[in-house]
Amino acid sequence: MRKYALLILFQIYGTVVLMAQTQNRITFDTSKVEIPMSRVIWHENIDKEQKRTDKVDGKVDNFLKLTSNEDLNIQITDVILREVDEMQIRIEKGEGDNNFKIGQLRSLRELLQAIAGRAKEKEIPPMIPLLFTSYEEVMKRQGSGQSVLSVFEKLPYQGTEILSGIFTQLKEAQQIKNMAFLKKVQTNPSNILSGIAAFADQPFADSLIEVAADKIPLEVYTYAQAIKTPAAQVIRRNKNPKVQTIAKLSSIMNGTLYLPFLDELLNNQLAIDDIKAVVENELAYYKLIVKTQIKYYNRISQGDTPVLAPVLFQMLERKATDVFVNVMNDLHDSPDAVRMRVSDPLTSEEIYYLLVTTEEVIYTSTYTKLYDRMMTRFPGRRSDSLLMSVHFDKFKKFIKMAANYNRLDDFLKSMPEIRSNQLMYAFVQGLQKTSSLEDAVDVADSYGSITNVDLQNFLKLQVKENYEKSLQVKDRRGEVIYNILLTLFKSAADTSMNLSALLGIPPVYKVDYNSITDDSGRVVQHVFFYGDEDGVTSFRNFMGMFNGKPEWKVVTGKEWVTITSTKGKPYTIYANLPLDYKQDLDAQAQAHLIEYLNKNNINPSFVVHRGHSYHLKYTLQQMLPSSRIVMLGSCGGYQNLAKILNVNEDAHIISTKQVGSYSVNEPILRALNEDIRNGRNIEWIPLWQQIANSVKSDGRASELLKDYVPPHKNLGAIFIKAYRKATGEM
Repeated sequence: MRKYALLILFQIYGTVVLMAQTQNRITFDTSKVEIPMSRVIWHENIDKEQKRTDKVDGKVDNFLKLTSNEDLNIQITDVILREVDEMQIRIEKGEGDNNFKIGQLRSLRELLQAIAGRAKEKEIPPMIPLLFTSYEEVMKRQGSGQSVLSVFEKLPYQGTEILSGIFTQLKEAQQIKNMAFLKKVQTNPSNILSGIAAFADQPFADSLIEVAADKIPLEVYTYAQAIKTPAAQVIRRNKNPKVQTIAKLSSIMNGTLYLPFLDELLNNQLAIDDIKAVVENELAYYKLIVKTQIKYYNRISQGDTPVLAPVLFQMLERKATDVFVNVMNDLHDSPDAVRMRVSDPLTSEEIYYLLVTTEEVIYTSTYTKLYDRMMTRFPGRRSDSLLMSVHFDKFKKFIKMAANYNRLDDFLKSMPEIRSNQLMYAFVQGLQKTSSLEDAVDVADSYGSITNVDLQNFLKLQVKENYEKSLQVKDRRGEVIYNILLTLFKSAADTSMNLSALLGIPPVYKVDYNSITDDSGRVVQHVFFYGDEDGVTSFRNFMGMFNGKPEWKVVTGKEWVTITSTKGKPYTIYANLPLDYKQDLDAQAQAHLIEYLNKNNINPSFVVHRGHSYHLKYTLQQMLPSSRIVMLGSCGGYQNLAKILNVNEDAHIISTKQVGSYSVNEPILRALNEDIRNGRNIEWIPLWQQIANSVKSDGRASELLKDYVPPHKNLGAIFIKAYRKATGEM
């Protein structure tokens, strides 16, 4: 204890001494050495750079707080504010003529400039002391004619870059530049193509392009398209077969349609003409993608890594959405023969991929009709044979969606019981082994949709066994994941459980009114509308809740409407007008509204997305950190939940398993608005019952409400919150 106290006293003493030495002293003390007038300005310039560097942390206070490590900050401050002065003195006292010393002073100033310019990069502050030590060593060796390569070899690439930019006249300058670049590309292959132009004539250039083709083929393709650039020329001169194939694809019209099949082309499983024969035929192209995806996933499950497999899957998602599912969604009022015609030529495997790749856009009716078609198109109608035919690719996503759309029981009954048990056993296995939480969140969400008690008990048992196994082998990640799932599963049947206490997260069943008010006691809601036909209709329905109502005042501006409560608690709602999306006027209105909110320090705590799922990403990108209640009005898949919780870790999220409907959105908003306007806490369980009662007379709305997920039942969101709390991960 005494030694610890002495250490603290020593650190405090060192800080005080340093501050005393540097107080009012950033200006170089010229009394210690005689300086010719021709060099005074160089010293003054260095003094200015010291002040500028001191300001990098936001304050000119003779102390540089560039890291969270106080000892390191003291060391950095000492180097910049004291050691630099000593270096100036050593330069003046050293040998050399006027031009030589000016050159040294210039390089010292440039070093300070480089550090100030890059000090906010997290890698730079810790190496500042080493940079100055290395700088002096280079100066010393330069004066005696020695090689400086060994000095640069010891530096990280950022340090090598900084010093090589200062000592550009060294005999070994090109070798040092090469060294810096090679160090840089080792940390991230993406640096190869962005910097290769400056090294096109170096002997390692072609080898680096081959590395890039292995590691980042998509970037090689992109750079190769700009034919006249130095980078493209380096790519196109390369003799490596993989590089040549990528370069050839970059010259083909619609080459991005060929790129997903790069692995097949390289392994002579496909020829360019094979792909060319189907690129103009959406159906044939989709069939080829599915066939290739099944082949790729089989290889992946055996530990292989097909080139650009993620690019193939992204193309599969795109075609499934644009060519098939969106078409069927848009024809939701048409007879089935018309609506589903686009899926007539598809096999069960091809329909399976339509389902698992379109979670965020598919309508409930589209899903159920496709599911029925899928189930009638495989031999013997044994559903396990379907999963085996796709090598169980995305089967956890499929199970989650089947549970959400009340098709899981049907699917499991279409296989022998022993197989269905094995399938659900696999569903909850290995959740800790993936880098993403998506599978675990899918398991959590699925459980909330399962009504079969036997299946619920089976899943609980499997999760419990996985938790106990994780404890035995000291698998911390597995322990956290399965403990949270087990707690959530138990709470689904027992709302008296205190999830907040059990999981260490803020309240799940309630939002305290005072937690959503701003400093003035006002609650602010922010609504995003989009300027397509659906957005215009949605806005008209939305305004019907306020126009002509005595408890609300409506002011419509050029780009947004402001709705203010006239009775009850202060409550303001801002909603952008659904202006023409073809001219991006809706996006401009949203941006200008956010600019207005920021400028006036207005912090919305309630955010509402009104629009199709494909607009949702724009709403999420613009959400403010104050967003506490978030109503998606569209799918709440893992990626969306995670993005919202990145903005506000305690957001209460209302989502739906399908697209939102005004016949449900309006009753939800009306109930929430009334609670807020009257200053009441948001109690989710009674509020949701109140909403259910309000739509009971409308059969369609009552049925649609079942697809909405209130915050206290949003097990996926609760899982993410609890996991992040337990691990500190984001």
